[in-house]
Amino acid sequence: MPSFFGSSRSSSAAGSTTASDSEELKNAVIKQVQAETAMNNARSLISKLNEHCFDRCIPSPGPSLSTQEENCLSICMEKYISMWNTTSRAYLSRLSRESKKMGGQDPTALASLTAPPSNGGGILN
Repeated sequence: MPSFFGSSRSSSAAGSTTASDSEELKNAVIKQVQAETAMNNARSLISKLNEHCFDRCIPSPGPSLSTQEENCLSICMEKYISMWNTTSRAYLSRLSRESKKMGGQDPTALASLTAPPSNGGGILN
């Protein structure tokens, strides 16, 4: 795999970048962006679950959860994740349609380079 900040090649070979090296670098960068996007989406999902479900299900926090609070949290989280996945599928579907209009670029690569919708970006399909 090519190095991002230097090369182990000699100085005479350093100036001649092959198409495969360039493609490898491009793929590495795309994978890194996709991984960072997935991590940000996971953080966002957890944050939204905490924000909505905790506030709704636990009116007065204590040292432990009651059975009613546990059930409420489970139901709330299942609904929220289901909504997240539905939104993600709709977003990716629209992104795919739009990319076909613009010349047929890979919608998953485009998804990693664009901002996810405000209520989800698709990590749990």
